[in-house]
Amino acid sequence: MSKKTHNNAFEELRQGLDNLIDRYRYPQERRIGYGNLRQEYSDWEKDGKTTINVAIVYETPGGSTAQINITYDSGQGHFSYLQQEQERPVTTDCVASVLDVVKEQVTAIPRKRRSVLFRQIETWCAEGRPVFEELNKLLQSEFLGGRINHHELRDGINYAIDCRKRAGYVPPGGES
Repeated sequence: MSKKTHNNAFEELRQGLDNLIDRYRYPQERRIGYGNLRQEYSDWEKDGKTTINVAIVYETPGGSTAQINITYDSGQGHFSYLQQEQERPVTTDCVASVLDVVKEQVTAIPRKRRSVLFRQIETWCAEGRPVFEELNKLLQSEFLGGRINHHELRDGINYAIDCRKRAGYVPPGGES
């Protein structure tokens, strides 16, 4: 594969990623639900070879940052990334394969965000904190990616109620 073809492969990936991520920017509810998903490109040169790093970044409720990384070796024309399930490195020259993996990981973001939110709710319940106040803070957070949307709020409230029931919580003046 020629260097020109290598550059075309990276540009094909860049265009595919830009198009994919643009789909998750609007409306704001969707943008929040995907953790303010965005991509960043950086490159460096060593021994006359350029390596490009692609970071696909998103946040979980409360503001922790997570990312999907892809490295492109322009000399070899190979993309490298970690396969999520096995956490093993994968190397390929197939742009479509890389885009498929990214799509799969992006579609899992709402599930990951809910998992983080539910763990946080469990912690709040165990600490006896006012869960609904904490959820309200996340709903109104200034930090877009750390905020929760209305769907996550609904699921969080239902989870908090179940969490309290499992803990044997009885509301003041009544049955649970």
